[in-house]
Amino acid sequence: MIHIITAENRHLYRHALMEMHIQRKQVFIDDLGWPLNADSGIEIDAYDSEDAVYLIEADAPRAPVTASARLLRTDRPHLLGERFAHLCDGAPPSGPDVWEATRFCPAPGTPRGAARRSMLARMIAGIMETALIFGIQRVTFVANAALEPLALKVGWSASTLGPAHRAGRERVRAMAAEIDANGLRRVRVQNAILGPLTRFTPGDLVHAA
Repeated sequence: MIHIITAENRHLYRHALMEMHIQRKQVFIDDLGWPLNADSGIEIDAYDSEDAVYLIEADAPRAPVTASARLLRTDRPHLLGERFAHLCDGAPPSGPDVWEATRFCPAPGTPRGAARRSMLARMIAGIMETALIFGIQRVTFVANAALEPLALKVGWSASTLGPAHRAGRERVRAMAAEIDANGLRRVRVQNAILGPLTRFTPGDLVHAA
């Protein structure tokens, strides 16, 4: 399942969030060589704020994390608006009904090929489910050369926002996807996802028990 983690219930997921930050350091810095800051063996940046919504795939809050992603409001500081605006032909999409998806992270050791494609499809379905809950109509993201074709074929209505640019050793492009129930249905059918993947545990559950 994919856990939706917000400021409300973050205290229930401290273990999973720490594992996510460790995995991000291993994947993005150690494996891919991204020029990111690492402190005490974790990768964390200025956008890991109280406003961030995290999607963490795990069988339970303290089970091993198999994949993660971060969602940011675009009416507040976010990566595309502040650091990658040059990837867009015009102004980066922003507003109260637009989110940015960042830090797609498979667990280290996830086999390439079908396993990663399936993981990406699940995370995209999770992003769409979460966006529909929050009334979000559009999601933006920056894709490298490996992610771009997968994102375009997964089933949602995705398009590019400008030409590709070099970023270090990679070619990246800004993209956007429309969020609606029909698009989520296509993603599920195309990727053999049988039903909802996301779960939200209220932050006051422990106190109410």
